[in-house]
Amino acid sequence: MRRSDELTSRGARPAARRHGALAAAGLLALCLAAPAHAGDQGKRKVQVWTKYADGEGVTAVAHVAASPETILNFIADGARAHKLAPTTIKAKSLAKDGKCEKIHLTVRGLLSPFEIDTRRCRTAKGFHETMVSSEDFEAYDVEWTIQELGEGSLVSYRALNVLSISVPQGMVVRESKKVMAKTMKNLIAALDEG
Repeated sequence: MRRSDELTSRGARPAARRHGALAAAGLLALCLAAPAHAGDQGKRKVQVWTKYADGEGVTAVAHVAASPETILNFIADGARAHKLAPTTIKAKSLAKDGKCEKIHLTVRGLLSPFEIDTRRCRTAKGFHETMVSSEDFEAYDVEWTIQELGEGSLVSYRALNVLSISVPQGMVVRESKKVMAKTMKNLIAALDEG
């Protein structure tokens, strides 16, 4: 069992952050160049872009037609935010500590569910969540960032998941891209429902 902050002590995160920043800038350019919601016979099509950066994880980005405050209020409850993911079996808030909360997650695994305890804290532009303990994850680092963009918001959802079992990281990345795109679409649908 490793703590996610070991990535920083090994020096992997600073270089990855530079690459992550470049990837995020590229995704931002895509969001600005294309319409956030293209009409398809009256039905709204949601566009979500995903990108992988080594050491940084997968990032999903979408232009959302809601204010940053509305989005932040919606995902403020960590358990509710986790339930947007199609892989979440159970999400339970265990304790609150100022701007942070401890959450116990049970998520779909390969053969059996994975479990993890996390600490999720409010940041200036969103939320940052790190692993407290898990026998199933070697590293877990998730960040939601919301920025005002035109008449809506640019929502960025980044996750680095490294399993403690022997699974090719490429497989984890492919699955993460699918799950994160679906999570973003679920967030947009939930915000649309009011």
